[in-house]
This record gives sequence, structure tokens and C-alpha cells, in this order.
Amino acid sequence: MLQEIEALRTKLDETKDEDDQRALEEDVTGKILWLCWCGICAEVDQLLPKVVDYIRSEGDMKGLREIFLVRPSIAPSDDQAHLQRIMRDAGTGTSKYQLLLTARAAEQAMHSQGITQSTTTQRPSTSVV
Repeated sequence: MLQEIEALRTKLDETKDEDDQRALEEDVTGKILWLCWCGICAEVDQLLPKVVDYIRSEGDMKGLREIFLVRPSIAPSDDQAHLQRIMRDAGTGTSKYQLLLTARAAEQAMHSQGITQSTTTQRPSTSVV
């Protein structure tokens, strides 16, 4: 994962096109966030059983209830939602940069087909000179 981030970073540094830069920035940011998220989840997976065992051994079940009831109290802002989306995209292997390149290629293909079709479907002039 770190090598992928470094490769994207290098490509970003070499890129001049603003759309490409934005897409690569999202890919880099998403991969970094995904890596951090995976690390946090691994820590929680390791520590949560210890915390639950401790609370049970102390006999204070109220602490477990408090942990269970912890939930985000507000909806994420637009910025948070955007970061969550690019993080999930990275987790599923979706690259904004690759999507951009694919869309450009499709647009160019349609454009070149349109030119080819418009030139091949034109009838010869029938005007008399």
C-alpha cells in the first residue's frame, strides 16, 4: 500500500493537468485514509476484548452500556462525507484517476467515431457546374 501511495505521489508531482492532479490527490488521500482506518480498526479489534473483560471483571456493566450507546450525534459535514467517500473508494480499489482516464478514452472514441461516421455518410455533391 505504501508503494502504491508513493507511485501515485510521484505521478502527481509530474502531472500538469489540473483535473489529473485533483483525481490523483483524491487517490493519494483516499489510500492514506484507508491505511489509517485499517490501523485504527486493528487496534480496536485488539483492545476491545480487553476492555470488555476488564469491565466485566469489575462488575460494572454500566460501562458496557456506555460503550454500546456511543454513536455519532450529528450527520457528517460535506467535507467529512467527501473524505469518507474517497476512503471507501480506496478500500474497494476504485481509482478516481483511472475513472478519469477511462472517461476521456471513451469520449475520444465517441468523438473519433462521430467524425468517421459524419465523413462516410456524406453524399457526393450533385450540383452541376
